[in-house]
Amino acid sequence: MRARTQRISRRWQVAPAHPERAERLARALSVSPIVGQLLINRSIEDPAAASLFLRVQLDHLHDPFLLREMHKAVDRLQRALRDNECILVFGDYDVDGVTGTSLMVQFFRTLGKEVRFYIPHRVQEGYSLSRAAIQKFAEEGVKVLVTVDCGTTNIEEVRLAQQLGMDVIVTDHHEPMAVLPPALAVLNPKMQDSGYPFPGLCGAGMAFKLVWALAKGLHGHHRISGPLAHFFADSMGLVSLGTIADVAPLVGENRVFATYGLAALGGSQAPGIQALLKSAGLEGTPLNAGHVGFRIGPRLNAGGRMGSATVGVELLLTDSPERAETIVADLEAANTERQKVEAAILEQALKMVEEEHDLENDPVIVLADDRWHSGVIGIVASKIAERYYRPAILIALKDGKGKGSGRSIPAFHLYDALATCRDLLNAFGGHSHAAGLEIQRENVPAMRQRLNEFARNALKADDLVPRLAIDAEIHLEHLTREAVREIQLLEPHGHGNPAPVLATSNLRIAGEPRVIGKTGDHVSFYVVQGKASVKAIGFGMSDRFEELSLNRRRPLSLAFAPIINEWQGRESVELQVKDFRFDPD
Repeated sequence: MRARTQRISRRWQVAPAHPERAERLARALSVSPIVGQLLINRSIEDPAAASLFLRVQLDHLHDPFLLREMHKAVDRLQRALRDNECILVFGDYDVDGVTGTSLMVQFFRTLGKEVRFYIPHRVQEGYSLSRAAIQKFAEEGVKVLVTVDCGTTNIEEVRLAQQLGMDVIVTDHHEPMAVLPPALAVLNPKMQDSGYPFPGLCGAGMAFKLVWALAKGLHGHHRISGPLAHFFADSMGLVSLGTIADVAPLVGENRVFATYGLAALGGSQAPGIQALLKSAGLEGTPLNAGHVGFRIGPRLNAGGRMGSATVGVELLLTDSPERAETIVADLEAANTERQKVEAAILEQALKMVEEEHDLENDPVIVLADDRWHSGVIGIVASKIAERYYRPAILIALKDGKGKGSGRSIPAFHLYDALATCRDLLNAFGGHSHAAGLEIQRENVPAMRQRLNEFARNALKADDLVPRLAIDAEIHLEHLTREAVREIQLLEPHGHGNPAPVLATSNLRIAGEPRVIGKTGDHVSFYVVQGKASVKAIGFGMSDRFEELSLNRRRPLSLAFAPIINEWQGRESVELQVKDFRFDPD
């Protein structure tokens, strides 16, 4: 059968309305009832907890020594500093690993201690620790090996490091297996007995926790001041980069890191950050999570995807504006090349889905090809999963082996599914929504079959229908500029704290809809409800222009995100359209 390539219709899922509870919470916080409903939808109804959510403070961060093995890690690093032992920081090649590695190296530099760092080559070495790398480090005299954003599943590699005289401190956030590596300390908030109250930290967040604990250990009960205080203020920017780029949930501590970190990024004096912002066209722009996820993150990630991520660490550590500009130019070129490669793989993958897959009987899309670049397939897997609303795994084959990357949908736990294929895989790891794997070419068909058998038992037909979560139905007259500004108190938005989506019905389109944008990708139109008239913009929705134009006299329901538009000193409420449908006449 042919796969669906048109836009998939989404089911609108409106959250239950609680007007009395929302009004009561709104009065306690002195905000609009709309905000009260939004907070209730996010399971925040206690006024004190709601106040903390809306008014983020640095003292909301948890003590790093709550991590059960943190004392052992700090004691060992203090001894290494005292005895001038060789410390090596080993990070992952994605933005999370690069920012966490940079943060840790910069911390030691602030203490006056030069430490080494190492980022494996994505294509040549693959993810995380390897025996070859461990042996190399031992020969070079490394005594303490600290991982960033990896290491939880490297049981044999850590055992080898310990045997060769290295103490290993694992900082990671990936799902642990039943058996942990025999490291001196394993710092992972997802461990059942970690002792830590917030499991959602990313790799950069865990790196921050370790150096914060070490700074507290070095200072005793004294307040951290001087260069170290400046370091921790600036390092929030790196943590926010890693947190947002790694799609960590923007709740709890991550909300603190993102809020303060975005401000730190915007005001950073680091040449590397300044060069990145300039390259992304964000100089002087108040940063939000979208800027990191779609403009800054992909540029920083380009080195690791297309070649070596080491340049990303060098960029974030350099004191030279000239060197920063050179590195960013190289990353920009790599990002452009990545986009071309991504487009080619996407076209090939879509053709394969159409020609090879029966989506009604096989809920999981598994594609493999010798032409594909292993550094880009994760992005394409995400687009395939989004387009067909199915879990998708893409595998780049080479010399009889394959490196795969998968993305999933909310109802399907990808890591658990891959665990059922453990005997078919050389290695795997990840989360519920994203995972990576290594596999022999001949095992791909068996893995595809087993994953689909698992999915047919785990998924219902309704799970494969995409939903548009709508927070509340409102009338346009209630959407004042003040109300929209109060809604903006819920920023920054991302995984775990999505941007609010509202809906309203019985609208009329005023005038003619227009196609706008340099390449004609967007639509713009005005909607009227009672006495309220508001401009609506549908980004990337030009494919629905004809539908709008032909039905413009029919009553319309709209799902949207409200924004404040500023133009020539004037402010107005606008609606960013998420979806629309025409009501029966």
